[in-house]
Amino acid sequence: MPGKTDLSRLNCSLARALGSVGDWWTLLIVREAFFGSTRFGEFHASLGIARNILAQRLNALVADGIMGREGTPERPRYVLTDKGGDLLPALVALMQWGDKWQSSGRPPVILTDQAGRTLPRVRVNTRDGKAVTPGILGFRAGPGANEATRRFVKRARARPGSNRSPSSRGTKAKARRRAV
Repeated sequence: MPGKTDLSRLNCSLARALGSVGDWWTLLIVREAFFGSTRFGEFHASLGIARNILAQRLNALVADGIMGREGTPERPRYVLTDKGGDLLPALVALMQWGDKWQSSGRPPVILTDQAGRTLPRVRVNTRDGKAVTPGILGFRAGPGANEATRRFVKRARARPGSNRSPSSRGTKAKARRRAV
């Protein structure tokens, strides 16, 4: 996509992911693939996207390994790869967020399992099953962190009020004990 910053150069997994799927048409194409679309014409009919934009996005999804191209060159089918399938939790979480905050709590589509039961909200849990909230979310440099990322993490963790700053850890724990 000409004129856009190359997010793949940033030392950030979220930025890199957005570089591949951060365009709204791209995520809608992936959604349509989850709903069973495989042919160019099916994507076009469902989305109403311009043919040239659809072709560009499908080619990019194939190049990124998110979708595979099967069949004949004259009549290809576009299918999600394992990499594309791994986007399902993120897409469901984003859709549920949209249902709550952008659709006045009146979802246009309700996602279900094969038995027709509504899917539960996507949550992030701790290892012991407790919901992770912004107030308890922590972070540290990972194995792919470069020096700039390590400096960023060190500065961010030291900020007053950070849930991982040395000054806030004891204070928050004391406040929680007092609240109980």
